[in-house]
Amino acid sequence: MVKKLIFSVLVLHICAVLGDGICNDCMEYTKCKAAFDHATLKRDRETMQLFSKAYCGMGNENGEMIHKVCCSFFPSLHMMPSLDSRSGISKDHLLPETCGSILGNRIFGGKYAKLYEFPWMALISYNTRSGPQFECSGTIINSKYILTAAHCVIDKNILGVRMGEFDISTDEDCEYEPGLSTICENHIQDMGVEMAIPHNEYIRMPPRNDIALLRMEGEIDLSYNNVEPICLPITPELQNRVLDHKTGTVAGWGMTETGREATKLMKVDFSVKSNSDCKMHFRNMLNHRRTQWNETMKTMKNQFCGGESGKDSCSGDSGGPFMIKDMYKEVSRYVQYGVVSHGPKRCGSDTPGYYTDVTKYINWILDNITD
Repeated sequence: MVKKLIFSVLVLHICAVLGDGICNDCMEYTKCKAAFDHATLKRDRETMQLFSKAYCGMGNENGEMIHKVCCSFFPSLHMMPSLDSRSGISKDHLLPETCGSILGNRIFGGKYAKLYEFPWMALISYNTRSGPQFECSGTIINSKYILTAAHCVIDKNILGVRMGEFDISTDEDCEYEPGLSTICENHIQDMGVEMAIPHNEYIRMPPRNDIALLRMEGEIDLSYNNVEPICLPITPELQNRVLDHKTGTVAGWGMTETGREATKLMKVDFSVKSNSDCKMHFRNMLNHRRTQWNETMKTMKNQFCGGESGKDSCSGDSGGPFMIKDMYKEVSRYVQYGVVSHGPKRCGSDTPGYYTDVTKYINWILDNITD
């Protein structure tokens, strides 16, 4: 739907009046964050004029002809405040409308993510006996806050957070596509943490309320292509979404099937299991601790589970997102429905992984973020 919408803007207003097309950053519009944001979030006369002036030719993306634009012609939209703060009972205006962009085509079932595919991913580093180590993930939700798991925060010596990373082993991240020009990115942001905010009712075992926020020292610069917030399910429609059997994606730098941590951002797609299946697996997993049924029910109230043999999140993915493509303010976007919480000791087994249900904590998130 998004591609058709942008295509109509280009055909009607670019082909009629070809632009200047003189620039050093001519690229497919899907790879220019500012252009994509204008086309999907600010569809007005000014946007049409920008596209007309910025048009610089055609490109080929996975066999499909794609219009190209001069990316520098488009100013960044950054964050646009919502208008519902009058109610006095919501801080929705602190969450961005520009979020969760779906840029280009994804590789379904692919092992590695694509450059710029998940620009909200953040790595949390810790002071350890072995020196600085990345041990958890998180997501950018606005220019000040990272969403993660409480177990990634409590009793941890946090060193900082890195935004914009893709391959930890290289200073410059490049993506090679046959027949296309090579795309490289070297921008990262390393920031200190001003405040860690774990849920005040977090319980380690059995895991409950495993969610936390990290407030950054300073402002995250959202003007780069590889740094963008993810959307949260803030509307009633999204919060009431039944996730059973929905397919979503987990991304992270966690342990792989080889038993080693990945240096390059990875992803896996799988479906959410039914609530009854999750309860059964969870009770079986904790049976040796003689966990009572009512305790299992309390724990599972704000969680869901998913995964299958060979497809799972793993240890180093903790705090990362479970995300689904959904309609966010009439635009197809990635929405974060889960936070990677816990699971079986042997990753990728028949026992599913468990995720904190973000829809149950939207009020908690809004209550704990400030300007």
